[in-house]
Amino acid sequence: MEEKDKKVVVEKALEAKTETDTTLENGEGLEATPEIISREKLLEAGVYFGHRAYQWNPKMKQYIYGKRLGIHIIDISKTQKALEYAYKILYKMCQKSAISFIWVGTKKHAKKAIEDAAMRTNSVYVNERWLGGTLTNSQTIFKSVKELERLEELQKTEYEGYSKKEGLLFDKKIAKLQKNLNGIRKLATKNSLPQVMICASPIDDEIAIKEAAKKGIKIFTINDTNSKPDLSDFVIPANDDSVKSITLILTVLADAICAAKGNPELFAYKKDEEIILPEDPKKDPNKKNFVKRPFMKKEADDAQTSLTETSTPATETKIVESKPVETKVEVAKEEKPVKETKKVTKTIKKEEAAEEVKVEKPKKTTKAKTEEKVEEVKETKKTTKKTTKEKATETKVKEEKATKAKTTKKATKKEEVKE
Repeated sequence: MEEKDKKVVVEKALEAKTETDTTLENGEGLEATPEIISREKLLEAGVYFGHRAYQWNPKMKQYIYGKRLGIHIIDISKTQKALEYAYKILYKMCQKSAISFIWVGTKKHAKKAIEDAAMRTNSVYVNERWLGGTLTNSQTIFKSVKELERLEELQKTEYEGYSKKEGLLFDKKIAKLQKNLNGIRKLATKNSLPQVMICASPIDDEIAIKEAAKKGIKIFTINDTNSKPDLSDFVIPANDDSVKSITLILTVLADAICAAKGNPELFAYKKDEEIILPEDPKKDPNKKNFVKRPFMKKEADDAQTSLTETSTPATETKIVESKPVETKVEVAKEEKPVKETKKVTKTIKKEEAAEEVKVEKPKKTTKAKTEEKVEEVKETKKTTKKTTKEKATETKVKEEKATKAKTTKKATKKEEVKE
């Protein structure tokens, strides 16, 4: 009985295999699974560009395809798989229940893409500056949002009961608060934290990711070759320095949320012709790149002293050569009488003698000046020493004279007494 059962199982398996073979041969029953984004489009967006090899993070090794001209290249097949996986997870999460999102990207390249994705999904975003404690100390942030609302109501009344100066100060405060808190206003109204964070650049927004990890919020990040994939729950390896690559990935993630809510998609599972990416901002040709140059103060001082020494040496003395004045004498002879010519010749000879004597004083360098000062100090010390020695000798001579005078007086007194 057991042998018969085995034969039946084998026959059924063979029948199933033949059926699959026939379908493959005929081309029936094959359904090509569409790609979420084609590889050609990912290449066009520059998703594969990484950072320089010396800046890499070894934890991103599994996502790196290779190296070219000192720059790491990201494996596009892995970015494609990671993007599709993130899309499906977000789609399922939004289908099950209403989930609140926060989009974070303070980098220059990601600001517009973050704002557009947040507006499409009707969620909170931060694209200017992450205020410390937005998630961990949210109550203080909510208070500042309420303060902003109060000031805006005052602004509508044109600051009644306040002076012009106070009104200008209020305007400045409103502008500052709007810049930092416009995207987080909905959090204050709900008075609750988001459940998912989507971050465009985990290196620039590291504080935001750490706060989200503390609060147990799910984190989706675009990781370049130099970033840390530790804190993020879902890593999408891609270039985070290009406007095209960031907008492509963020719009696909936003498409997942929109598709779950029944809204139309923009990029996900679309043809390459339908996907239009923004252009990267062009660099100003007139703008000069800042080059860091090491500067040592001692070396610079030495260089200056060497230059001054070569240009004007202290020891050399230049004698001014007397200019020929033959023409002046001839003119004087022609125009003036003989008596006047004699006077002119005498004055010329005097000038020549004076010019020969004249010597250009060399320009003193810093070293020469310092040496002169040192010599002056030495001379003053010598003079002071001399004066002290002279005084000491004078006092000794006076004392000796006084002692001699005393001895002579005593001797004379003794002689007088004897007599």
